[in-house]
Amino acid sequence: MADDRASEPNMRDLMAAVAYVLLHWGWLEEEVRARIEAIEPDRQLSDGSLWVHWREVEPEACQRIRSNIQMLVDVRNCLAHGLCGAQADPRSGSEPHVVCHTGAGRRYFKISDLERAADALHVARNEVRDSRV
Repeated sequence: MADDRASEPNMRDLMAAVAYVLLHWGWLEEEVRARIEAIEPDRQLSDGSLWVHWREVEPEACQRIRSNIQMLVDVRNCLAHGLCGAQADPRSGSEPHVVCHTGAGRRYFKISDLERAADALHVARNEVRDSRV
């Protein structure tokens, strides 16, 4: 008889969900970079924020995308700068989650939150790519 716990998300699944969010963020930034370079090929992209450059060359599109993904920016920043723990015991009955330090305390992101964030970042990336100049 198969063990039902084998189908429950485990630590590997949780860490994959974190990686998907970060990878989708990287892909979104690559689309933004490509858009900036298509508009201003000679622009030197400094170490500063890519989003600042995009806002300078295409303010309306940047504002539209940023307002749609503001919650995702927060999730990405928490993962990238504050990730400090994880819980993913399939036997616990609770949904696997990660813990992040923030200036206001700790935040918890369940695996389902991370999966939704990765999906939304994928949609945002497509929106940037498909609305070419």
